[in-house]
Amino acid sequence: MTEQNATARGDYLWTNMIVGEVFPTATTPSTWSVWQDFFSMMSMGDIPTIEHIAGRPYLNYSLTYSFLLKLMRKHERVMGMVKDSIGVPPAGVDIPSFPVSWRTLLFQVLPQQSRNELKKGRLRKTAPEFLSIVRERCKELRHRLKSASGDELIAIWAKEIRPLWNEIHPLQDKMNEELNQLTKKLKTELIKLLGNDEANSLMTTIHSAGELASLGPLVGLSKVRSGELSREEYFQRYGHRGPHENELAEPRPYEDPNWLDMQLAEFATSPIDVTALFEKRDAEFDAVLQGITRQLTPKKVQDVAHQIDAIVEANTLREETRSELTRIVNIIRAFFLRAGELSGLGDGVFFLTVDELVAVLSGDTSSVEHIPARRQMYDKYRALPSLPAWIRGRFDPFQWAADPNRRKDVFDIHVHEPPPAPRADDVINGQPGSAGRVEGIVQRIDNPEEGDRLQAGEILVARTTNVGWTPLFPRAAAVITDIGGSLSHAAIVARELGIPAVVGCGDATIRLKTGDRVRVDGGRGTVEILKIRESTEA
Repeated sequence: MTEQNATARGDYLWTNMIVGEVFPTATTPSTWSVWQDFFSMMSMGDIPTIEHIAGRPYLNYSLTYSFLLKLMRKHERVMGMVKDSIGVPPAGVDIPSFPVSWRTLLFQVLPQQSRNELKKGRLRKTAPEFLSIVRERCKELRHRLKSASGDELIAIWAKEIRPLWNEIHPLQDKMNEELNQLTKKLKTELIKLLGNDEANSLMTTIHSAGELASLGPLVGLSKVRSGELSREEYFQRYGHRGPHENELAEPRPYEDPNWLDMQLAEFATSPIDVTALFEKRDAEFDAVLQGITRQLTPKKVQDVAHQIDAIVEANTLREETRSELTRIVNIIRAFFLRAGELSGLGDGVFFLTVDELVAVLSGDTSSVEHIPARRQMYDKYRALPSLPAWIRGRFDPFQWAADPNRRKDVFDIHVHEPPPAPRADDVINGQPGSAGRVEGIVQRIDNPEEGDRLQAGEILVARTTNVGWTPLFPRAAAVITDIGGSLSHAAIVARELGIPAVVGCGDATIRLKTGDRVRVDGGRGTVEILKIRESTEA
């Protein structure tokens, strides 16, 4: 694994605001090579949109912004479009431009995007049927992989797993786009009709009618504990989900015989009734909706209801797609593990690309010599602290990490001022994630393995969350994150449970520490610091 630092390419602005949730730490060569199929869909002609910085995927914000500006002409329009999806840079951070020609736009980018949209549209039409067969396909593939020979592995990858992967990730992209478009359309209409506060109030209480896939692991634990679901059934449904579910080298929950017992023990310490949270959420949504509909004409009420139904349907399908995508990632991991057995390389296979691994299975072992160096570099990247969500200019991650006075929220080679020290009465601004107001004590957590520190009624503050964090949510009075938009995991799960959430704050984990007292307003997207804990402990 050679050094991976896309910032060496020039003066660009990079962000992990949309990929930091999916990949919370460094990726192995195996993972990057498999996900490259997905990342290539987002390229701008011959130019990749997502590249590596210290093994972590980052979006070239300058590139994306410049192409959109070429089409939309005005900075304000671009910012309005990307605010809820990618986010906007912190104050004081400029966006370096990227040269965009009409030739590239008209003859490369637009044709490529048109082809992608046609494929995604076709997949969307058959999505429910496609997703319904993925689980059985994966179950059958996993069984066959256990005893497959080298030649059989190559055939299974080329003819079955990869085609399945190349169907699911465009569908995921399509569902992300559809949900974003539907929510943006309704929010824009509501702002015009009722104002920003009323619009946010409704948008941050919309939730699914049934069990959302992101909540499956949490609801499943509740059912196992009550005897409604067996351990085997739990692992069949949810055993592929976890905080590092998109990294091939990471073990899955079903691979650890003690995992479920540990989760159940931790779940038992929480007195929170998940069913009661759902009921409370339903009542809050009904109250908000009734208050808003009284201000609208009957025709507009009907239109809003139809749009809400469309959002709920899209969100449900999007989360189901994400779950099944992860199930396929789990099968790809099984393919690598079996290849490790056959080749004698063990977990060294995760430091090969998928094409290199296929070559090894075919008899060409020349790439094996790279494994030690790649593993060493991966370990160095993995040991780094969380990188800034925004990076501009040439960035040396090891030099940055060694600086005790480094800024943790943003790195800008042109800006050297440290952020102001937090104080009482400061307000942290983020995006509305889930409606509700609450005051409480902060518990700042860096990863879900530290979840036992979160006590019932405390406010969870994290850099980002994903499905591996879901079991912690019922204990939290509110959730605050640095990374993520209105459709991020934290926002969606908090809305489902009726927990206030403010997301995409950028620097909440820097300005807040465990023991601080704050007031969270999820509908407005603000966090007011009421009292700073005097201790210097995190």
